[in-house]
Amino acid sequence: MVDRRRLRSGDSYTSKSRGPAIAKQRAAQYRFNAQRQPFRTEQSPGTGGFGSGLETQIMRNQMASYDKARSESYRPETEVKENLYKEFTA
Repeated sequence: MVDRRRLRSGDSYTSKSRGPAIAKQRAAQYRFNAQRQPFRTEQSPGTGGFGSGLETQIMRNQMASYDKARSESYRPETEVKENLYKEFTA
């Protein structure tokens, strides 16, 4: 018995030609696709995205700014006083 629902409008159904084989193939493909698990990556809120990356980048920039200010606070001032400069050049 041939499932004629799986035949398309362009397919001709005759019991001696390829019609039954085509209907059988399409029915099998339909059953396979109905049972197959879709290929996807499960995602749920709060599992990543832009939020965690931006937070990490902000924290990294804050730490870099803090480290730079801290390291500069240890350095002695190298500005030459104006009156001292005049003594050496005069």
